[in-house]
Amino acid sequence: MDIMLFISSFIFYLCICSARASFLASPPQNALIVAFEDTYDMSLLANTLSDQGIDATLIIPSTASDVYEHLVDVQVLKINIFEEEFIKPESKALKACEQLLTDKKILKKIQELQPTFTIFPAIRHDGCLIPWTKSIRSIPVVWTLGSNEELYTFLQTGSALPLNTDGFMITMVSNLKGKFYISSLRSSYVDPALNLVSKYLRNVDFNLENLYNDVELILWGGDVVLRSNFAPLTELLIEVGCHHCRGVQPLPQTLQQELIEFRLGTIVSLLDASHLTLIEEIAKKLPQGRQGQAIVWKQKNVSLAEKPENLFIYTDVDRQDIIGYPRTRVLLSHCADTELLESAFHGTPVICFPRSLAESKNAMRVFELGFAYSSRGDFSTEAILAGINEVHNKPEYRENARKVSLAVRDRPTPAMDRVIFWLHYAGRIKTEGENLLLPLKNVSTYGETLQFLSGIAIGTLFSIFATMLYIATRFASVNERQHKNKGKYKR
Repeated sequence: MDIMLFISSFIFYLCICSARASFLASPPQNALIVAFEDTYDMSLLANTLSDQGIDATLIIPSTASDVYEHLVDVQVLKINIFEEEFIKPESKALKACEQLLTDKKILKKIQELQPTFTIFPAIRHDGCLIPWTKSIRSIPVVWTLGSNEELYTFLQTGSALPLNTDGFMITMVSNLKGKFYISSLRSSYVDPALNLVSKYLRNVDFNLENLYNDVELILWGGDVVLRSNFAPLTELLIEVGCHHCRGVQPLPQTLQQELIEFRLGTIVSLLDASHLTLIEEIAKKLPQGRQGQAIVWKQKNVSLAEKPENLFIYTDVDRQDIIGYPRTRVLLSHCADTELLESAFHGTPVICFPRSLAESKNAMRVFELGFAYSSRGDFSTEAILAGINEVHNKPEYRENARKVSLAVRDRPTPAMDRVIFWLHYAGRIKTEGENLLLPLKNVSTYGETLQFLSGIAIGTLFSIFATMLYIATRFASVNERQHKNKGKYKR
């Protein structure tokens, strides 16, 4: 009996020791998320990290109004800037950078936090925040979402190669556009931001050539369902996609009672306030009463004194809960990346109202996947009503959406787990001082070399042709002038 008691006590002691060793090997981590722009997406990320036990602090401009409504245990710090003073986003970002570098209250708070990671978007953030993270001894983690942002991040870090399948000439034009875009960003933001940093952080030495040397972890907020037009060159480019996606939770009781009265289901709108007239007209022309349809519009900047009985405007309902609501028939969306990922995750058909080229490409992609109705550029009330009726009456849209939902959900590891694993990995690598998965730098391919040589050949041929055309035109004009002069002398 004594032997058994001794053995059990010894095992218990070993468990305590192993638990202490595990705790010491993985010290508590915290993350600082900085968002001069893209506030909603970055606040979603902060909430995900908080849910997984990482202390999260979010820094946003004081004018930001699109923060995620249901943050849990996320500390929010605001930088005092006035958005109406700035016309260009570069000016706003530079002002936010200067405020961050000079705000003693925020700097004191950051010193108390000592963040393990500092996570921020690349565009209009990198020139300021990468040197700043070095001064506070935090690990810089770049977040990228959107076609332009991805191209900029991948080319700057050397973490991936863009892929083009549109033919030689279109590929050359795309490459030239990409290089021009990066060059304009460098001149309008990165260079001025580095000047600000050198002014306020005198012990940090950074330039364009070594700016990304310390960046080892990149979080890609997209998903292969939307696009996969690049080839990753390192495992430290992490696809986090719909990291915040989750199962549907019950709607607020008041909204639930209102929607259940409409037996034909619900139309969900995430459109901006400029579509007020359209939403009102659609609501009036939808079937009314108990055998009708309702519209739920998530919008903070709209208030109506008199509205149709089947139109419900809510400001703080979680959009995942209304997108994934079992009675939702179709989503009216601008088709931004995050909205589409949520729609794909919950298997809800979409009608797209794109505002930019990137959103137009997203609309084309989901149309190819078969769960989006195309209005062919016609956004009149009649066209949208026809789209709503077609999606409601044809089961193909919902079946295709279900297949896409399965493709998004059916992954070896959830996106949330990938985020946490690689953040812990980056923390361990910093401690151990060795990383075998660093991004490659200055990578070129045979295709790029061929394009360069082809471009030289085409440019040479064009120059020869233009020169010959000029000589022939010049020779013809001289001959004509001589012929006229001879005619004068004969008279």
